[in-house]
Amino acid sequence: MAKSKETALEPIDDWHLEDISSYVQGVSKGLIRYLSYLDLPVDCVVDHDERAKAIFLLPDTISKLDKKQKSRAYYISKFIASCGAGLFDAALNYLWDETILNLREKVVKYDLDYFYDTIKGLDRDKFRSESDLQDLPDWQLIEGCREAEIITLIGYKHLNYIRDMRNFASAAHPNQTQLTELMLVTWLDTCIREVLAKEPSDSAIIVKKLLVNIREEVFDGSMASHIESKIQELPEELSGTLLRSLFGMYVDKNLNFTVKNNIDLIAKSAWLRADESIKRDIGLKYASYCANGDSARMKFASIFLNNVDGLRYLSEDIKSVEIKQKLDHLMTAHNYYNNFYNEEPHAKNLYKYVHETGEVPESIRYDYVKSLVICRLGNSFGVARSAVPYYDEMIKKFQDDYIKEFLRFSKDEEVLVNIGDHRIDAFKEMAKSFAEITRNPLLKKGLEILMRSKKEDIIEKKYYMKFGALIL
Repeated sequence: MAKSKETALEPIDDWHLEDISSYVQGVSKGLIRYLSYLDLPVDCVVDHDERAKAIFLLPDTISKLDKKQKSRAYYISKFIASCGAGLFDAALNYLWDETILNLREKVVKYDLDYFYDTIKGLDRDKFRSESDLQDLPDWQLIEGCREAEIITLIGYKHLNYIRDMRNFASAAHPNQTQLTELMLVTWLDTCIREVLAKEPSDSAIIVKKLLVNIREEVFDGSMASHIESKIQELPEELSGTLLRSLFGMYVDKNLNFTVKNNIDLIAKSAWLRADESIKRDIGLKYASYCANGDSARMKFASIFLNNVDGLRYLSEDIKSVEIKQKLDHLMTAHNYYNNFYNEEPHAKNLYKYVHETGEVPESIRYDYVKSLVICRLGNSFGVARSAVPYYDEMIKKFQDDYIKEFLRFSKDEEVLVNIGDHRIDAFKEMAKSFAEITRNPLLKKGLEILMRSKKEDIIEKKYYMKFGALIL
């Protein structure tokens, strides 16, 4: 029995545009006759010449996929079939389905937990398993893939555009938009180049191996140093993504203690490489745990931030509470037995919150300046020498607002009692150092009056009567 014309076609390598056009036209006529027979509209299909051009351009584009990739590309087959049938809007929908399916497979093969941790604002309690990927909106999927360098930045921008067109002009939603053969083939080429035929970047592969090692190995100093050097080689953006993931792992109350130890050894390297916005996001995460009463995550987040010297990234309200607590502990240690030994760890803890900028929230600024000055001047037994370097570093960063708080001491009974007769000279010496820092003429004048004041004038608040009310 003779083969039909459809099954006896020559190899596609020998086809010309005229051959494809003739073949598509034959199929098109049959389809249009059938739609007419059913009394249905026939102008829903694209002109056969445009279909022929699309089919003619496809072989070179599809050739960018290897044999294994082609064998699994079911939606690409449907894409091509839709092109041949003249349903370009359906073809776009199938192309997007293939792209999203491929991205999900890459995410699972890469590192699912890491991927979820890269997505800003994602509720990690709802996204843990592979099946949860089905509930992740497409825009967040490609955003996460960009953050993890599963796709490139240019690929991300192209995919976002194709996603918009898929939502606006494909069969996914009712529309009357006309797509052309060049649009479809260009989008297919983009999806193949940027997703279907592409593997994650070399930097992303390094991160994947690192995450596997964190979960499966026990780090020592040598191994941690090697990993830290690898982190330094990562692009800044990927370092930030890694940092966000390390933090997400660390605050998991079910995380193995060994894994937490591994993270402790390397997290600071990622922190130092990360962008400021990532650090602020982590600080806000801590605030959200506090607001929600999530004590377990709050505890681990605090430890993490402490280990990477990131406490200054806490939100203002949280930082106020945290620093006030540290100030209370410091003053308790200062006023009680063995303060020479007990002050230093509290001074060090306080220093971690402010050491980079010297800034504290306005609501606790007075208490901060007051505590530092009292502790630096010492008590009747002297100064806690081991804590002095921390006090000096924090006091050295005082700006005008902090110096103004210092001048307020002239009416603070507690400060004046702590100063006493024997610490007046040190108090005035401190005022001299501030006078050399500030350029504010009022503050400078107030400090100069303080330096010239007699001991009794300071203790009896006569200094405040002379000048304090004018500027305070």
